[in-house]
Amino acid sequence: MEGGGGGATASASSSGASGSGGGQGVQQAVGTLLAAIQKPKKKKQSGITAAKKRYTDKRKVKLGELRALKSKRIREHANKTKTLPKAERDKQRKAFKNRVNTQYKEVTKRFPTARGLKDLQTVKGLIDKIERVRLPS
Repeated sequence: MEGGGGGATASASSSGASGSGGGQGVQQAVGTLLAAIQKPKKKKQSGITAAKKRYTDKRKVKLGELRALKSKRIREHANKTKTLPKAERDKQRKAFKNRVNTQYKEVTKRFPTARGLKDLQTVKGLIDKIERVRLPS
C-alpha cells in the first residue's frame, strides 16, 4: 500500500514542476538568443599579439630546419668515419655530436619563446634575426 501512495505523490509533484519549468525554459532560450545577438564582436588582435604569433611560427620552422641539418651532419659524419677502428670511430663521433649540439644550443638560446616578450620592437627584431640565422659550419 505504501508503494502506491508514494508513486502518486511523486507524479503529482513532478507534473507541477514541469508546468512551471516550461515557461522558464522558453524565457532562458530567449535570453540566450538576445545575448548572442548583442554580444560584442571579438576584439581584434593587437600588434604585439600578431607579431608574437608570426615569430612563434617562424621560430618553429627555423628550429625544425636546424634540427634536420644537425642530424644530417651527424649522419654524414658517421658515414665518413665508418672505416675507422671502433674505439677511434666512437670517440670521433661523440666529439662531433657534442660540437654540433653545442652549436645548435647556442643558436636556440638567441631565440626565446614569445611568451615572456612584452615589447613589439623586440619581437620584430627577433623575427628579422631568425630569418637570417644559419647553423655555423
